[in-house]
Amino acid sequence: MIFILQLYLSLAMVFCCVTMVSWKILLWSVLIYLTFTSSFSQETINIVPLGSNITAGSESSYWLSSSGDFAFGFYRLSTGLFLVGIWFDKIPEKTLVWSANRDDPVHAGSKVSLTLSGHLVLTESDGREFVLYNGTGTSYAAMQDDGNFVLANSSSGFLWESFDFPTDTILPGQFLDMGQKLFSTANGTVDYSTGKYRLEMQMDGNVVLSAYRTADFGYWDAQTINNNNVRLIFENTSDNLFITNGSSIIYNMTANLPASVRDYYHRAMITDKGDFQQLFRSKVNGSSWDIAWQAITKPCSVNNICGVYGFCQSPDNKEINCSCLPGYSPRDLYDPSKGCYPSVVKDFCDPNSSHSDVYVERISNADFPNRDYAELERVFQATEELCQQEVLNDCLCEAAVLKDSTCYKKRMPIQNARRVIPDTDNMVAFLKISNYTTSGNKNHPVSKGVLLAGVIVCSVLAPLFAAIAIYYHPFVQKYRLAKNPPKRKPIELNLRAFSFQELREATNGFKNKLGEGASGAVYSGILKLENEEVEVAVKQLGNSIEQGGDKDFLAEVRVIGLTHHKNLVHLLGFCNEKSNRLLVYELMKNGAVSNLIFRHGQRPSWKLRSDIVLGIARGLLYLHEECENQIIHCDIKPQNVLLDENYTAKIADFGIAKLLMKDQTRTSTNFRGTMGYMAPEWLKNVPVTTKVDIYSFGVLLLEIIFCKRHVDLNPIGEANERLELILVDWVLHCVRKEMLRAVASLDEEIMFHFDNFERMTMVGLWCLCPETNLRPSAAKLVQMLEGTIELGIPPMVDTTI
Repeated sequence: MIFILQLYLSLAMVFCCVTMVSWKILLWSVLIYLTFTSSFSQETINIVPLGSNITAGSESSYWLSSSGDFAFGFYRLSTGLFLVGIWFDKIPEKTLVWSANRDDPVHAGSKVSLTLSGHLVLTESDGREFVLYNGTGTSYAAMQDDGNFVLANSSSGFLWESFDFPTDTILPGQFLDMGQKLFSTANGTVDYSTGKYRLEMQMDGNVVLSAYRTADFGYWDAQTINNNNVRLIFENTSDNLFITNGSSIIYNMTANLPASVRDYYHRAMITDKGDFQQLFRSKVNGSSWDIAWQAITKPCSVNNICGVYGFCQSPDNKEINCSCLPGYSPRDLYDPSKGCYPSVVKDFCDPNSSHSDVYVERISNADFPNRDYAELERVFQATEELCQQEVLNDCLCEAAVLKDSTCYKKRMPIQNARRVIPDTDNMVAFLKISNYTTSGNKNHPVSKGVLLAGVIVCSVLAPLFAAIAIYYHPFVQKYRLAKNPPKRKPIELNLRAFSFQELREATNGFKNKLGEGASGAVYSGILKLENEEVEVAVKQLGNSIEQGGDKDFLAEVRVIGLTHHKNLVHLLGFCNEKSNRLLVYELMKNGAVSNLIFRHGQRPSWKLRSDIVLGIARGLLYLHEECENQIIHCDIKPQNVLLDENYTAKIADFGIAKLLMKDQTRTSTNFRGTMGYMAPEWLKNVPVTTKVDIYSFGVLLLEIIFCKRHVDLNPIGEANERLELILVDWVLHCVRKEMLRAVASLDEEIMFHFDNFERMTMVGLWCLCPETNLRPSAAKLVQMLEGTIELGIPPMVDTTI
C-alpha cells in the first residue's frame, strides 16, 4: 500500500507540471522512477545473481529468504549426506518442506550453481550433473519469504519455481491442480526418500489418499468426483485449506486455527503414516507442530500401514501398534511395519495333507479388508462355526471375515488386517495356520535300543569323517596336489577351451565392462576364431559359482553347450583355469531388452515388440520341453533377454538355473529370481515347476507391450497418470473396467493392431494366475501368442469366480 501511495503522489505531482514540460520529459521521469522502485523492491528479496553457487558441507551452503524464515540449499541428513531442499530455518530442527533429490542424496563438496547462462544445476562431488532448470531468460534467483524458490526474468516473471514441483508438503500460497500429487517420506525425518503413500488430485476431480505401490485405489477421498477445474488451495491470508471447482468451495478442510495466524508458521503434508494434515507452530515460543486438521482420525484405517500379514491395532485411535498375525513372524524386528512372513510354510492343497495338519485361529473384533477382487467367495446366512469350517475345508482359502451373517472368504496375501474401534466391533476374522510346529515339538519317548544303536553308529562314523576332513583339508591338499596335479576334466562338446591369459588380452584386461548380474560381470572383447576376429562377451563368474567348485561350473558348461536354438544366446567356449572360471558367448550388439523398452523417447515399433515376445516364448519352449536337459531359468526378466544385430530376442543366463532331468517334474530350490517377477510359489518355499518361468514371462510380456516397468518408483512428472501402480494390478484393473482401448489410444500404432495387443494382454494375465495348474505350458503359450487356439477369459479377470 505504501508503494502504491508513493507512486500515486509522484504521478500526481508530475501531472500538475504537465503544462510546463513536454510529454517526452514526463515519460522519461516516470521511467526513471519505476526503475528506482523496481531496484528497491529487488533489494528486499535477497537476489541471487547469475554466477552464484553454494557448496554442501561448507559455510556457504544455502541462500536465505529476506525474513530468514526459509532457506534454500544443502540440507544435512543424519547419514552425513545432503538433500537440495527448502526448510524453515528459524526452527531448531529445520523442518524440511521440499527437496529436489529426495531419492538420491549427494556427498559433501557437491554444488548448486546458478550459471551465467541462467541454468540451475546440481553438480555432485564426483562430477555428475543434474539439471533443475535449463531454460533461457533467467536474470536472477530468489528464496522468497513464502517458501518458494524462484528463477525470474528481467521483468520479475517466474520461469521456474519450487511450488510447481511439490514433494510431501505445501505451504500457504501454494495450490495443487488436477493431476498433481504429493508423496510421503519413507520414514518421517529419518528417511526422506519417496514413501508408500500418495495424495493425488485425480483427473476425475476426486482427491484421494492411497498406498499406491500396492494397487490401492484409496482409503480416503474428499468425495469431489465429477467436478471440473478442481484445485486444492492453501490460502495465504487466512491460512485456510480447501478444495474448489473454480467457482466455489466444495470441500473445506481447516477446522482449528489459532486466532492470530500471522504469528504462526503453517504447512500441510502427507505423513509417512498415510495421513494428510494441516499443521501450525508458533514463531516465537513454539516447541512442536500442532494439528489444525487431518484426513485420517483412525490410523489403522490406512491401507498397508503394517505391511503384508501385519496386524494393526490402535486402542486410542492415535498411536498404532503393528504386530504379526498368528502364525507369522516379522520381517524386521526393529520395524514391525515392514510386514511379516509365514513362520511355517504349508501347502494346504497338498494331496498328502489333512485337517489335522492345520487349525483355524479366531480373531475377535478384527477385519481383513482386502480389495473386492481379492475375495474368493461370499457365503450368506453364515454362523461362526460355518465360516470357520469354510476356511478349513477350502484348501485355496486361508482367511475369512464374518460380518453381519456373511462370511467373506479371502485370497492371500492379507495386507490390511486391523482392529479399529468401533468399526470392527462384532466382526470375527478367521485365519488358517499350520500346526506343524505344535505337532513337531511333541515329546516322544526314545527306547534304550535306539540310543545304543545311535552311539555305535556315531563311534564308527566319527573316525571316518575325521579322516576325510584331514584328507581334504587345504593344508594337506596343497602338498598332495603338488605331487599329483589334477587332470583337466574333458568336456565332450564342440567348445573351445581358452586360457585365462587369452581372455585377459581379448578383453583389454577386463576393462570393457558391459554389465554385471547375480552370477558375475560381463566384458566385451575380440577373439580370433578360425582365423577370423569375432566380437564376444566374456562372463567372469563370481563367488557364488566358485563356492560350488568344478561340479557347478562343468554342469553349467555342459548344459549350455548342448543347447542350440535361435532364441538362446550361443556359448562359444570357456575357461577353467585354477580359480578362474569364465564363459565366452557371442556378443549381442543391441544389448538387453530393458534398454530398448524402458528408454526415453520413441517406443519400439509394435511389430518389434510382438516379435520379441514370441521369440522369448519360443526360447522358453525349447528350455522346458525340447532340449536334452529340461531347464528352469528361474530369473526371466528384461535384463536377461538380449538382442542381436537383427533385434532377435535371445534368452541369456540360463546356464546357472536349476536343472531338471527328463524324468523329473518338480524341484525344491533355494530362493531365486528377482522381486516383481517371482511366482507366488517362491515365497511359499514349496516345490517349483517350469510354471515359475511362465509367471515371470507374464510380467515381462506386459512390460514389453506397455513399455513400462513392473513397478515405477519415480512417478512424479509422468504423463500417464495411473502407470505408477504395480503394472500387473493396473492392467488387470483396465481389463476389468474395459479401459484397455482407451489406454491403447495413447499409442497410435497399437490402435492399428489392437486385436493383437488385446490378445497379448490376455495371454499375460493367463501366465500370472496364482494357481500354477491354471498357467499355460510353454507349448500352449506359443500357440496362444500365435493365435492358433482360443484364449478364454483369464481367471483373474472373471470377477464371478
